[in-house]
Amino acid sequence: MTKEKTPTLEDCTLCGLCKSNCPIFKATKQETKGARARAILLKENMLDDIILQCTLCASCKIECPEEIDLPREIRKARQKLIESGKETQANRIMIENIRKYGNPFGKQQPGKIPKELYCC
Repeated sequence: MTKEKTPTLEDCTLCGLCKSNCPIFKATKQETKGARARAILLKENMLDDIILQCTLCASCKIECPEEIDLPREIRKARQKLIESGKETQANRIMIENIRKYGNPFGKQQPGKIPKELYCC
């Protein structure tokens, strides 16, 4: 019985199918902000703020003919970015709110929607 190998970034052929449904690419129409750009950066072990722009929706994973879990790799890269001191203001606020209030939105008032909504 042979164990199937989990696809990794090394298996990525940079075909570009991952960007077809990427919401960031669809919104910006900029190749440098889409899923393939993130795959290129990650393959080259380059940490860049573009990694933080991913919505982690997994459209790239669904479209990938090699079945690479790009969102998993992006989460790993985000951890490295945070460890190196790079994170967004929204991320800092969200983490602070979770620690202080137990949710990413901050102090909640019954029946009211928070003015600022932070998402992971």
